[in-house]
Amino acid sequence: MTGSSAELTQPNFVRYSAELERRDPDEDALIETIVRSLRGNNEWAAAKHKHAIRDAHAKGFGILRGELSVYPNLPSHLRQGLFSAPATFPVVIRLSSTAGAIRSDQISGVRGMAIKVLGVGGARIRPDDGNSNQDFVMVNSDTFPFGDVRSYAGKGMRLATILARTPDPILKASCVLARVASRALTPLHVRIPEAVQLFARPNDHVLGETYHSAAPLRYGDHVAKICVAPLSESLTNLTGQHIPRSAGDNAHRTAVEGFFAQHSADYEVRVQLCTDPARMPIENATARWSAEESPHVPVARITLPRQDTTSDALRTYAEDVLSFNSWNGLADHRPLGSINRLKLRVYDESSKFRHRTNKIDEVEPTSLSDVPD
Repeated sequence: MTGSSAELTQPNFVRYSAELERRDPDEDALIETIVRSLRGNNEWAAAKHKHAIRDAHAKGFGILRGELSVYPNLPSHLRQGLFSAPATFPVVIRLSSTAGAIRSDQISGVRGMAIKVLGVGGARIRPDDGNSNQDFVMVNSDTFPFGDVRSYAGKGMRLATILARTPDPILKASCVLARVASRALTPLHVRIPEAVQLFARPNDHVLGETYHSAAPLRYGDHVAKICVAPLSESLTNLTGQHIPRSAGDNAHRTAVEGFFAQHSADYEVRVQLCTDPARMPIENATARWSAEESPHVPVARITLPRQDTTSDALRTYAEDVLSFNSWNGLADHRPLGSINRLKLRVYDESSKFRHRTNKIDEVEPTSLSDVPD
């Protein structure tokens, strides 16, 4: 079958249009309320640590350097934006916990992978941002716990405050109780509350996880969710590998450092295109898109060589200098939906507060040589 005839058998992928988004009339006011509340968490954490931290993804597990290579011979519907032609780009990757607090790694929760692709040409989401990088901020869940800004302004903010301010011993106990409740409720088909789902998650090796955009983004002419999945055997062997309690409060950071001292790693970037905005909604980030209706299709490989991730200079650069924001990137990969519009303000405000309070300039790297050893 020729390439052109093969493409005729593809589903009818939704064409990107600004009309796909539907804003709540109270959205701007709700976002302002959330920003003020999260600022309170920022100030509380800065006073506690005598140093400002992120109000989400606060604890880093490691900063990694490598390359992203776009696959050749992609069909036309996948040749979009960053992935429009075969090319290799430097990448900087930060692994983290998504909570807005520096917590023990023994506490379950959502984990994050932030990817900064360097030197990407093309029209920008924000033309005056002064750089040519593309950020993807991803988590090890294919959905977000709250569907939109209105939901986040209620239950989401309460949960954010709990995660930011509750002492570790209480949260560790909550994890145990959440797992018990989850095991009891799941067979009964009872809907498990978001907080219980969060604490009931298995505490597995962060390098073996698959990371998702969770909410949709523009994919050039189309709309998509993106994921990054373990590809090399060195990583797939870690999938589902539980972090033992004996590994300590910095277990994930230690695991990342130990792995890359001995191994290289390959991840694969995969794209799930929207085929129906009713079944794959733009404005409800809790909705899971059916992989049967639209499979995750490979578009690129991320290669991470063996490397030393242990230096204080590297850690300081990752935690104090760098920022990752999915709105820092190409217009072809503009984040979509209510939760992403919230993140635009929240991530901007958090970064400004962190850099201003710590008296450290935010700097966008232009090459891997800008990242300290």
